[in-house]
Amino acid sequence: MGKVLGGGLLILLLWLGWAMGVGATEESPLSGAIEFHVHTAPDVVPRLWDDQQLVEAAEAAGLRAVVLKNHVLPTGDRAQLAQKRVQRLQVFGGVVLNEAVGGLNPEAVRVMSRISEGRGKVVWLPTIDAAYHRQRFGTGEGGISLLQGDRLSPDLEQILYSVRDRHLVLGTGHVSPEEILAVVRRARRLGIDKLLITHAMAEVPGLTLTQMQTLAELGAYLELDYVNALMGETAIDPAHRAWRRVTVEEMAAVIRTIGSEHIVLSTDLGRPDDPNPIAGYETFIKELRNQGISKADLQRMTQENPARLLDLPPLPL
Repeated sequence: MGKVLGGGLLILLLWLGWAMGVGATEESPLSGAIEFHVHTAPDVVPRLWDDQQLVEAAEAAGLRAVVLKNHVLPTGDRAQLAQKRVQRLQVFGGVVLNEAVGGLNPEAVRVMSRISEGRGKVVWLPTIDAAYHRQRFGTGEGGISLLQGDRLSPDLEQILYSVRDRHLVLGTGHVSPEEILAVVRRARRLGIDKLLITHAMAEVPGLTLTQMQTLAELGAYLELDYVNALMGETAIDPAHRAWRRVTVEEMAAVIRTIGSEHIVLSTDLGRPDDPNPIAGYETFIKELRNQGISKADLQRMTQENPARLLDLPPLPL
């Protein structure tokens, strides 16, 4: 009986080691990488892992940092708690300006940046409550718009000043291409240089190649996410079937056209039916390598560019 239990325990430990990334070496494609967009529990929808499971798996796999994202709950305070579970990994969070925090609420930004002891680093513009998101997916009327006529709303102006003065990252969320271009142009005039275009090739925002090139020229980073390659009519997760699939081949073509210096890779994973974020990130990197993206370009998109956004120093050579 003891031998049976021992064998079963060994199998369980081996499986956990594979699933959690235990045993990663310096040669791992994730060594030194940063995961800038990942969803964990607690949440209002099911998630595969909670914060603790993610950070422990990420550290075991050799990642340098992770950014926790949630559409309805701030994550800077959660990042502060999760940081206590790991030694080398850096954990960050932020706030998404959806209706649950008051929409374009300048105070939500100020509080997030104060309460989390530097762990709250990212402000995302509206996602599921953006007027453009609701329009594209037919999820309800109304929603949050950034523009009043041809000008940004006064609340958004205050938010941009807070992002600049607190050295935060501005993620563009699920707003329209027109809104993104208006925000990025205004942000650059204000001296904001930490700009990240959320899943730039996805159904939302639905940017054209020309628009992505313009945003890159303005100094914004384009975020490309592995989850978008898992979407489409045949997606395993029902919530992803309304989204257009963006193939890794398409992403590789954009990387070659625009240049890796303007791009950040991430996964946007976290749903129970999808691969776990660590396995998904590793697969993403391997598939891009198969598309001919160089190791140097991958390092720039997974390590150097996101580190600049998070104010992390360069890794030693």
